[in-house]
Amino acid sequence: MKTITLWAAVGMALFRLGGHGLAAEGADASPEVLPTLRIGHVGHDHQLALYVAALESESRKDAWGLHLRALKPKEVYELVVKDRPIARLHFIQTEGGAGMPAAMSRGEFEVGLGSTIAVAKLADAGQPLKIISPLQTDGDQLVLRKGLPMGDWASFVSAAKAGAKPLRIGYKEPMAVAKMVFERSLKAENISYSHDYRPGVGIVLVNFGSEKSPLPLLENGALDGFVMNQPGTAIAVHKGLAKAITDLRDLPPKGKWINHPCCCVAATSKAIQTRGESIKALLKLLLLSTQLIHENQALAIDCAQRWTKNPPAVEAQSVPTVTYLAQPTESWIAGMKTWLEMMEDVQFFKGKYHQISPDEFVQDLCDLDLCRAAIRELRGEGLLKTP
Repeated sequence: MKTITLWAAVGMALFRLGGHGLAAEGADASPEVLPTLRIGHVGHDHQLALYVAALESESRKDAWGLHLRALKPKEVYELVVKDRPIARLHFIQTEGGAGMPAAMSRGEFEVGLGSTIAVAKLADAGQPLKIISPLQTDGDQLVLRKGLPMGDWASFVSAAKAGAKPLRIGYKEPMAVAKMVFERSLKAENISYSHDYRPGVGIVLVNFGSEKSPLPLLENGALDGFVMNQPGTAIAVHKGLAKAITDLRDLPPKGKWINHPCCCVAATSKAIQTRGESIKALLKLLLLSTQLIHENQALAIDCAQRWTKNPPAVEAQSVPTVTYLAQPTESWIAGMKTWLEMMEDVQFFKGKYHQISPDEFVQDLCDLDLCRAAIRELRGEGLLKTP
């Protein structure tokens, strides 16, 4: 009997050292055996709702009824509901929005904040990934280098049509939403463009993706401007290298690009099945934090610069141009369908989403049940407004 007791004690000690995350979700357990969720994110301000939750939710725990308790700031948190820890969250920063779903498909984390495009591409190829919530839309701009006379979209259009020399506009990836929206807006304005220099074209599109930043190309005159998501454009303006011409959501055809998708919250199918309550609580925090962003923009900008370490002036320019959205509105769903149409134009999907209907695409790619349940419960408590 003593031998059995000894081995039981040894086993429990080993479990406490290395077995966190093995407890069933919802079980009453000591902190070291809480279920875990690894949360991938990119670290820039498109994912501000997560950072507001990390930085501000504890001060609002009495009003919200749930919060994040920092164990190691920016890295490890307890997810606490009504003063009871229900999960341990590990924040893991990845390189680029496209890097998030790739890492998730390798099993590096269960929930990720990043590129809608990249999640859809991997899901198209059969990876068991689902979009469980929007995170933000829009948030990209056309900027031109200082010294050029154009100051708005109308003058840009006139210059592109009338100029003897084409304007060189950079983009970071062939399938980047900013580049694809910009191309279609050029077509809507009957502006000729190409991807290499040709006499008579108004715009030459330049892929700067091999460069770490477009700013040196802007500074040395190799680019006249670029289209890109925030905070990249705000950084260029802050450094005095560029001026913002237009938000891409405002480009023609009028209204078509409003709420075009960018970052989302995604999860593995297994995590949705086995960690549903923890994920729902996390989504509640993102919903409340998004609402707080809209209610207090100064606080949102402060949280953004505290987390990203960008200069406050950069975040003051960037955050107001991003549409932070955690509820799957009809406008967001319409934006997803519009984006699918763009992807079909360039034969982006090769698997199950090739030639799929927009309704079927959204239904298959998205699993919004936990998000909608979180919305219902928060509204029932009087905590969440309609966007």
